[in-house]
This record gives sequence, structure tokens and C-alpha cells, in this order.
Amino acid sequence: MPSLNQQLQAAVRQFAAQPGINPDQEAQLRAAITWDANLLQQLNQNAANGQLKGFALSQAGSTANLAGTYDIASAVVTLPATDFSPIGTTPSVDLIATLRVQDMSLRFAHTSYVDAASITRAVTQDMVTNLQSTINGSPVLAAEVKRAVTSPGHGQAAPLQHFASLSGTVAGGTYNPTTRTMSLPPSSLAVPPASFGSEDLTFVLGHEIQHGFNAAGKKIATDNAYNLARQIARDTNPVNDYTSPIGAVIQAGREDEARAQIAGWNALLSREQQIKPGADLTDIWALAKNYKTLRVLDFVERDQSNPQQAQARPGLTFNSDASLSMTPANVAQMGQNYFDKPPVGTPGFTRHQTTGIGHHGDSDYPNYYGANAVTNIITSERAHAHPINGVAPRMQIDMGQLRLREDLMERNGVTLTANPGTPQSYYDTSQSPPALHHFDHTNTPPGSQNSHQHVPAAPGSSPGKSRDGGEPNDGVPAHAPNAQQELSPTNDFHAYLDRMLAAARSGDDASFRKMTQTLADLPPGREIRAEAVATVDRHEQLAAQQQMDQQRVQHMEAPVVRMHR
Repeated sequence: MPSLNQQLQAAVRQFAAQPGINPDQEAQLRAAITWDANLLQQLNQNAANGQLKGFALSQAGSTANLAGTYDIASAVVTLPATDFSPIGTTPSVDLIATLRVQDMSLRFAHTSYVDAASITRAVTQDMVTNLQSTINGSPVLAAEVKRAVTSPGHGQAAPLQHFASLSGTVAGGTYNPTTRTMSLPPSSLAVPPASFGSEDLTFVLGHEIQHGFNAAGKKIATDNAYNLARQIARDTNPVNDYTSPIGAVIQAGREDEARAQIAGWNALLSREQQIKPGADLTDIWALAKNYKTLRVLDFVERDQSNPQQAQARPGLTFNSDASLSMTPANVAQMGQNYFDKPPVGTPGFTRHQTTGIGHHGDSDYPNYYGANAVTNIITSERAHAHPINGVAPRMQIDMGQLRLREDLMERNGVTLTANPGTPQSYYDTSQSPPALHHFDHTNTPPGSQNSHQHVPAAPGSSPGKSRDGGEPNDGVPAHAPNAQQELSPTNDFHAYLDRMLAAARSGDDASFRKMTQTLADLPPGREIRAEAVATVDRHEQLAAQQQMDQQRVQHMEAPVVRMHR
């Protein structure tokens, strides 16, 4: 059986030599370290690297310690006194879990990240302290973290195994089910502890941990969806409508995110009830009023009959202690309150009423999940779809039903794993007649010109002409220049603006919106800005005129209603 190496032995002896530590506590620590081979291997490595030199016991009257703390300078892990039994040598489940949490914290403490200025920086003690004080400040959160680092059954991996710094996307945090990693933005942690407020991070940690618990069930749902997509690609119908499997992937994401939101609420509530026993909906609502975190507004709102009090948002049923159970009704309602928010910048909505996630921070959740679903389904389409009686396969998606936008999905990143230089044609059946569009490979490595950018149809090309001589697409030539070249003032820029106006006249808002977004991504330029603004103004005037004309037609066609006294 593997044993403690020389350095880890020294760390345990250092613990045993401290005043007040008895032989049973030393034996419990040794037994916890060797409880499973993976934990022992990690702690041996930490000690060999000089990053773990000792253990200590939390003292009465010190700050809350429910899942341990780690100090980089001394390389000492402080363990909760409550994790040790008064007598005996068998370690508690909590002690083993705490060691796992601290192994993760220790490894995170000795990593680096790239900041917004592209400078590589080391994780600091402040970042580690803020992370651990957040966990220790909420009993519910600490318990969930310990549960997440523990194997759910024999031979099963623990849902949470790593902390990491977040980069490459805009989010409060992420969870990767493949690597079992929770990633957090350094900006949320790199704050002096005296100025740090843990309210928002408490919610985020509770949310992300729940993703780990949801991962197995979500994988079953998505696997079933992709199996259906393969059946559609392989069947004897050349029309391959993928609305249903894409919708199933998005629905699995909706339920996952809704459950995670509820877990975030319960973690934050636990924090507040540690500070103020009996804290209720109004106390949690006050966190939004005081700008501690606006996330609670998905759950509570002002009571119009008593403006100083809060009430549950319609459709949510809270328990008597203000916690929220993951009932089907609550999960469905949180899906509406959170997942279904429109993308940031949607007219008529406040910032909190919208979502801004993804590579550029401009996506909502359906398009965030939709990008990945479309990536997988295109892979299946290209691998399995085939002509039927000489009729080429035709990919279809009801984009309107799924609330999908090609521009947002491509900006999140669509990966064409096979023949990435050839766009994937598809018909949007939410338009009448179904409109021909295409997805381009946009999930390219950082630094490339078209990385995570929407690629619009080239101006002046003829719809229906194939790039590769195969099935038709929406008219982008085989060797179309990239968007930055294509839209330069010296390369058919005015033709591009004319195409925008033509899209507006035809009512093709999707194409107009995509082309407008591409303009917004260009470097500032006086001519570009003036022409683009003029085109947008012409579109708005045209839209207003079309609406007036439509109202006149509806008025003329409306049946006459005679009123009788």
C-alpha cells in the first residue's frame, strides 16, 4: 500500500507536535491522508514540491472554518476542529473531504493566469483567501463543496476535482464536466480581503457546483438528442430537420441552469442566515438594492402593496425558511426567469433582464448552448447524411422556434470539424418560404482574423450558387475574402451597404442584424461609421413605413363590427 513520503511525514509530525494535539487526532489525519490512493498521491506531490509543510487545527474564536484554509507563505493547511472525533483513529467523512478541498485549493494557489492586458500573473494569497472565506462563510455551500469532491459511489469520479482561473469567455464562472473543473474569473477574486464582498461569489460557487451534480443526467439527455440527430442524418428522407434534437439539447441546458440557479440561491441564503439568523426574502432582496448581487432578482421582487418588503416572483414556491426546493415547478419557472432572458442590448429590457455571456459577452443562453448543439449536429450531418434517389440532403432548422440567431452562435463559436473551409448550408423554416443560410467555421484559434466572428454572405454574390460545386448555399463564393477585407471602404463597401438595405426591404431582419454586427466589429472609421449609421437609419425608416402600411391593410381588411345598444 502506498505510504506518506518523507516530506508529508514531516508535515504530519509537525501537526502532532503542536500543543493540544493528541495521538488520536494524529492517527485520524494519517488515516484520512491514506484513505484513497489519489488523495495520497496528490498530497505526496504537494509536499515534495515544498507547497505543503504542515497542518494546523482551527482555534475557537477564529474566522469560520468549515472546509479548511491554506496559507501560501507557510505552506500550512488549517483544518476545522469539528472534522476530528474526540476519540478513535477512524477519520470522519468531513476530514477526508476537507483534505480534498485543500488539495484543490493548494494546487490552484500555485497556478497563474493571463489578465485583461495579456500579462501572465501568479494566483495570489488574496485570491485564495477570498475563495476559501466564501466557502467557509456559508454552511450550505461548504457542505456542497465537500459533497462535490467526494466520489458518489465505488469506481465513480468526484464531480469536482480542480479550481482554475477563467479566461476566453464572459461568465461569473464555468464548470467543465469533462475535466471536472470549476473556473472563476480572476477579477472576482483579486480584491483585498478587507474590501471583498462574498455575496456574489457565494451564489456563483453554489451555482457552478450544482452543474457538477447535474452533469450525468444532462449527458444522458444530450446523448439521446445526438443519437436522434444521427438517425435523422441516416434515414431515407433527404430533408434532415434538426429542430427537435437541437431543442432537446437546449432544454437539457435550460433545466441544468435552472437547478444551478436554485442551488446558488440556497448557498447565498445560508450565508445571510449565518450573519442574521432568520434572514428572509426581504433580507436577500436587500442585497440587490445595495448592489451586492443582482442575481437574487431572478427570485424576488418588490411587494407593490408594501414597497419596503419583497415577495416571491410569480411561479416560485419557497419553503418556510426561505430556501427553494428543486421541484419541477420551481425548475421550470427558473428556466423562464433565468435561461430564457434575451441577449444583452435587447430594446425595452434593463441590463439585469438580459443575458450577456459567451466569447464576446453578447449571447443569451439558447444561442450559447445552440452553438455547441449545431457544431455536433453538423459533424453528424457531414458524416452520415447521403443523397436519396439522387436528391442531395437538405439540413433544416426552425431558428425562430428555438430562438436561435446565426450571428450569435457563430460569435460563440461554431466548429466545423470536417472540411472547415466549406460552410454548412441550412434552411431556416421559421421563414416563409424557408430561407437558405449557412454556418461558417468560426471557433478558430485565438489571434486568427475570424476568431469567434460572424461571417456574413459576401455582397454581390448570387444566391443558390455552391461554394464547392455541391449543394447550394446562400451565395458566398468559394474564396470569399474575410469580413475585415470584405467590408473595407476600398473593397465593395458601398455594395455591402446596399445589400444591407436590400435585406431590410425584403424583411430579412436576420441578415440585416448579422451584417450590422459585422460592421460593429470593424475598427472605427469615419466613412464606415457615417455610411453604416445612414443605412441603419434608412432601415428604421423603412421598417416604420412597412408597419404603417401593414396597419392600413389590416384596417381595410378587418370585418365591420356593428354595436347595438
